[in-house]
Parts: sequence; C-alpha cells; structure tokens
Amino acid sequence: MGNTLGATQIEADAPREVSVAGRRKTAFPSALVWDSIGYFASKVVPGFMGLISVPVFIRMIGMEQYGRFAVIVPLLMAVAGASSGWIAQGILRFHPLATDGRQRKNVFDRAVRRGTVMSVLLTSAALGALLVGMRYSFGTVLISLAFCSSLLAYTVSLAKFQANLQPTSVLWREIVRSVGGLVLPVAIVELSGWKRFELVILGQAIAYTIVLFPSVRPRKEANEEIPYLLRDDHRAASSPDDTIRQLWHFGWALAFWLLLSQLFPVIDRWVIHRFAGYANAGVYASLYEVAVRSFSFLVFPLTQAAHPRIMRSWNEGKFSESYKIIRYSVISQLGIFVFVLGGVYLFSRPICRLILGFDSPAAARMLPILIVGGFLWQLALLLHKPMEIAKKTRAMLASMAAVVVVNVAACFLFIPRFGYSAAADVLVLSASCYIALTLVMTRFSIFRGPSAAAEAFEVL
Repeated sequence: MGNTLGATQIEADAPREVSVAGRRKTAFPSALVWDSIGYFASKVVPGFMGLISVPVFIRMIGMEQYGRFAVIVPLLMAVAGASSGWIAQGILRFHPLATDGRQRKNVFDRAVRRGTVMSVLLTSAALGALLVGMRYSFGTVLISLAFCSSLLAYTVSLAKFQANLQPTSVLWREIVRSVGGLVLPVAIVELSGWKRFELVILGQAIAYTIVLFPSVRPRKEANEEIPYLLRDDHRAASSPDDTIRQLWHFGWALAFWLLLSQLFPVIDRWVIHRFAGYANAGVYASLYEVAVRSFSFLVFPLTQAAHPRIMRSWNEGKFSESYKIIRYSVISQLGIFVFVLGGVYLFSRPICRLILGFDSPAAARMLPILIVGGFLWQLALLLHKPMEIAKKTRAMLASMAAVVVVNVAACFLFIPRFGYSAAADVLVLSASCYIALTLVMTRFSIFRGPSAAAEAFEVL
C-alpha cells in the first residue's frame, strides 16, 4: 500500500471549508445513516408497488399466465444484470473524483456510453437467438429484448448516481419507474383486452425507458468537494477505449457473478414448471417476489449506501474504517431481519391469502423460509466486500459457480420429491453455502478486530 496516500495527506489536500451537508455526508456512521435513509426512501414506493403488483397481475392475467411471466422475467433480469454488471461495478470502483479535470470526466462518460451501447447490441443478439431457440414467438422476443435493453441502461444510470453519492436522484427515478411498472401493464392489458404475460413485460419495459429520457448528468454535490485518491493502477485511462478495458478488466468477473446469482429464481421456477406446471410456478414466484424482493427494499438501501463508502475508505488506505462500515451494516441488517421475520411468522397465512386469493397451508409454511433466504443473500452482499474491494472477483465468481451447481442439484433432487415448497429450502441452502465459502476465503475478517481485518484485506 505504499503508493496510496494516507489520511494525513488527504486531509491536507482537502478544502478547509466544507458545507454542513458535506460534513454530514462524510462522517461515519451518520453519513451512512443519512444515505441509507435516502436509498430507503427510493425503495419505499417500489417496495409497495412490488407488494401490490403481484396480486394485481395474478388477478388480471390469471395464475397460469403469471407463471409464464415469472419463468421468463428472471432470465431477462439475469441477462441484463450480467450485461450491465461490468459497467455498473466499474463505475462504482473507478468513477472520476471531483478533483479530476473535465477531460478525465468526459473520457469516462464517453467510455460508459460506448460500453452501454456495445452491451445492448451484443446482449440483444445473444438473447434473441436464445429465445428463438426456446421457441418463443417473434412478438415475445421483441418485447423481451426491449425489456432487457431498457433495464440494462437503467442499471448503468443508477450506478452513476450511486457513485456520486446522490440517493435523491435515485429516489425519484425509482418512484417513477415502479409506479409506471404497475400502471402501464394494467393500462395496456385493459385497453387491449389481451390477458397475456407479454403485455405486462412490455409495460415494464416502457416504464424503464421513460425514466431514461431526462438528463442523467449528475450535479455536483457538496460532499464531492472532499477528495480521495485512487491507487496509481486505478488512475484514469487516457482514452475511452482504455477506460472500457479498465472497466472490463475489473468488472467481467462481477458481470458473470451477477449472471449466476440471478439464475437462482430462473432455475427453481423452471424446475417447478417442469414437474408441477406453470400454476405452481406462479404460486412460488408470487411468494418469492413478496418475501425476497420486497424484503430486500428494507435492507438493500444500507448496502447501496455502504458500497461507495467502503470503496472510498479502501482507496484512502483506511482499512479499519472499511471494516467498521461492513460490520455496522451487517449488525443493522440483522436487527431488521429479526423484526421482519417475527411479523411474517405470525401473519403468514393472512399474507398468503391476500397474495394468492386462496388459503394454502403449504404456502404459509414456505413464506418465513423465503424471508430467511432473502436475508441471507442480502447478508452475503456485505460479507464478500473484502474480496470485492481487493479485486478478488474471480474468487467470488468461482464461489458463486460452485453454489449454482449445488442449487441445480438440490432443485432436481428435492422439488420433484417434496413439491414446489422445497424450493424455499434450496434457496436457504444455496445462500448458506455461499456465505460459508466467503467467510473461509476472507478468513472471517469482519468478525475480527479492525487491525486484524486490515491485515486480512491486504493479504487478499
């Protein structure tokens, strides 16, 4: 770490006068709390829309069509996540500083735009061929490509705001996107009279596209006035092509990691559909959306706020502070989880009846297990941060690949034998395996003292 400037030099180079907002956003843990509140606000409306959209879509197009929707959409999201992941993660890792020159920022912006266009084109070609091979209709293929492309561009856009510590910009875009993602599909289905899952996907694709129309150029905020310096090997590339290579070199493994991580709902729903039909796949998917995705809006904002600050502390050589942010986030997530699990356990049957429209004891037993699985995966996003900030992304990818193999084997072994509810147990098993591998590879660094954790980070 000899080529990284220490805290003393950084403080010497920092402006002497910083605004109150700037001080609030740069002090830990208050900065993390304030940014978490901002990101949480950006998830309140989407979380609510996610809760009500499931029963609305089920009643609007029927359980069988919803099952078809629930089988293909995770595949599209996995592909979009992989295609945008290398750009989004590269933005969070190498985004220009406020102290960088205008030329550096322009080069970086051009590289991001060029990389996004390249990803959209390549992804559309590959995904189109895949869907045609799966014998989807031409109209379904076109709508799916529109959904995947708009989600890809949207993910990159949000990463830029997150890198600039602008939760407010994320907030209103997420509100518009989530409201549109419910209202537009309902309007299209009602106006057309066709109760088809493709129209739901089309409405959500339009919602993602609408949010991209406004300018996405971030405004300079007060907290950007405090500079932090990257290592020499992180410094700006001299051209857009060099920057794209830099982003790809860091992010390709994370892109494949994202692809694999988002395959879990694809695998379990496909296996359920194969052995139990689309209707049961729709039942499982509806509960999954409420339990896993809606629960994540409570805890993922903490991860969103922590991520850029963990990176900044690492780049400044403040390894102990990186450790503190991770540990503080883990403890906070645990507290939220205990509270939510207790409520879901007590009211699981009424919740399932509200979502599905009928009483199902099996579904009620499965819902708390899905909550546990969702929490474990959110926890995993924090526990693997030591590998991510140390650029050990290939180790992350290898761990996820091993867990995907376990997931596939467990799905084919347990779902045909015990029914669709076994998919929830497989979700918990997969998350536990990934966490165990991560803790072993990071030498349980977050559970040790700050100095021991810093040494572990350097070893990585």
